[in-house]
Amino acid sequence: MYMGTRFKLVAVAIAMAILSGCATPVSDSPEAGVMSRAQAWLDALMAFDIEGIYSFTSPGYQSAHSAEYYSRNYAGRNMWKTAGLGEVSCDGAEEFGVCKVRLVITFRGFMMQEDLTTELTETWVNIDGVWYTKPRL
Repeated sequence: MYMGTRFKLVAVAIAMAILSGCATPVSDSPEAGVMSRAQAWLDALMAFDIEGIYSFTSPGYQSAHSAEYYSRNYAGRNMWKTAGLGEVSCDGAEEFGVCKVRLVITFRGFMMQEDLTTELTETWVNIDGVWYTKPRL
């Protein structure tokens, strides 16, 4: 009898764990959406994929500027050794649809003896539910 009760308790505990996992909502936060798009954009940038990074600009920007024009924002990219995402800040994203993404970059310029690390801040805007990088002017 003891084994039967123990089995039932274990079965109930497993069922509760499975059901609680199913009830956990998927994160729909602006930060999660921006981070996913920003990482894909950064991967394309690190691979020197100009068309790839350009595809993360808004349709309005693309109607006015070429991929080559956009790529000029990252003319020094050939000196980058590593780049990763830092802090993502979406203060007021619901009202304004704007987030800031920090990039942490390690680079070595011409005639430099050592690598340096710096940060850049990229602005991302939400247009009709899609996050796009906002090019620098």
